[in-house]
This record gives sequence, C-alpha cells and structure tokens, in this order.
Amino acid sequence: MRRLIVLLLLLGFAAAPMFAQEEDEYRPNRRQRGGGIVGGGGGITPTWYFLNTQNLNNALAEKGFPLLPEDGLFLFGGHGYAYIMLIPNLRIGGMGFGGSLEERRDNLGLYQSTRLDVGAGGVTLEYVFPFGRFHVAVGGMIGGGSYTLTMTQAENSAKSWGGLFPTTLESNPQSRHEMNRSFLTWQPALTLEYEIHPFIILGLTGGWYGSSGGEWRLDDQFDLEEMPDFDFDGGFVRFGLTFGLFLGEN
Repeated sequence: MRRLIVLLLLLGFAAAPMFAQEEDEYRPNRRQRGGGIVGGGGGITPTWYFLNTQNLNNALAEKGFPLLPEDGLFLFGGHGYAYIMLIPNLRIGGMGFGGSLEERRDNLGLYQSTRLDVGAGGVTLEYVFPFGRFHVAVGGMIGGGSYTLTMTQAENSAKSWGGLFPTTLESNPQSRHEMNRSFLTWQPALTLEYEIHPFIILGLTGGWYGSSGGEWRLDDQFDLEEMPDFDFDGGFVRFGLTFGLFLGEN
C-alpha cells in the first residue's frame, strides 16, 4: 500500500506540468475568478478493499468452516461533495459503500457456509491542488460501519416447518448464527482527478481503511465473549466518477 501511494504521488507530480500547459486551451466561459474551484457533485465509487481475512480464516479453520478469499473484497457505493467558499479548494461531503464475501460447501451431506458483510459511511474532507484539468486531493473520511459474520451449518436436505426450532435443549447440527460488530472507521487517502468536462470528473484514490471499537454481538441479542481479534484493516484503491458542476479559477 505504501508503494501504491508513493507511485500515485510520483504520477501526480509528473503529470501536473503537462496539464498546466493545457490550461490556456481549457478556459470555459463560466469561471470563478480568484476563489479557487467552485461547485460540487456526486457519483459512484467502486472500490477494491484489500481486506485482511487471515486471522478470520485461522479461526474458521479451527471450527472446520469454509475459508474466505484473501485477495480482497469489492465494495460499491456512492459519494457527494461541495467546495466551500470560505477556504478556496477545500471540499466537504459524504460517502457510503458496502460489499460481501461468501463461501459455501457440502461436507459429506453437511451444508456449511461463511459470509462476511462489510458496510460503512461517513464524512469526507479534502483539500485540492488544481493544475488545470488535473487535480490532486489530500484528505480522507471519518465515520462508522459494521462487520457481519454469518455462519450456517445444517444437513443438506429439504426442511419442514415442524422441524424448526425444537423446544428442548438437545444437540442439533442445524444452526445459523449472525455475529455483528459496529466500529469507527477512518480512511486517509490521496486522490488523482482529471476533469474531462466541467460536468464530469474521473478520479483514482489510494489509501488505508482503518477501524476500531465496538463489541461483537450474537444474533443481535447476546454479548459474544472471547471473540478473536480479526483485524480486517487494509489498503484500498477506489475509482470515482463524479457528475456535477465544477468551475475553476480564471
């Protein structure tokens, strides 16, 4: 992740002079003189999150459950922001996203599945360095979210209503448990943007996804003790497509 951020910085500084030379050719009539970028918009934010599932998979292996992929998780969501007039080139907005991983198997007639859902959102704050059509934004997001781990085990056969929820505390291989944890999240990030039109901006963001706090709950009802520390934090790469109105300096 560190190498990715350094690469993005190098690309930004290398490309800035080239786009600055194009500024004379790119001067729409609607421009805000002396006040930095003006406007705002919103769009989509597909993200590849390098989710750390190693600790979770170690715990799943001990219980004989399917392991989740360790190469990452695709998240999809949306974002929006607006430039505030008091501080030129400073923008504030919001973002939300979610995604899931799931693995299933039949183990000699015993159905098992592991599913992890991730969702988060929050407030974004970024300062933008404009170089003509090319922008470099430094900032990030702070907010909250949740992890939901669902583990299912049952005989791989048809079920009947009468056989659900036996009234006696007996041994039963059929079970499904949902474990949920809410958390505080922060995402420092560096974004490279290109204004292909005063109404459309393409962006590529690299950063770190961090989370902390919150206790695990079982089936949204019970406290869950002795839960392993899964440490899902990791880097991310996000593509942004923003639609709006963006007016730069004359």
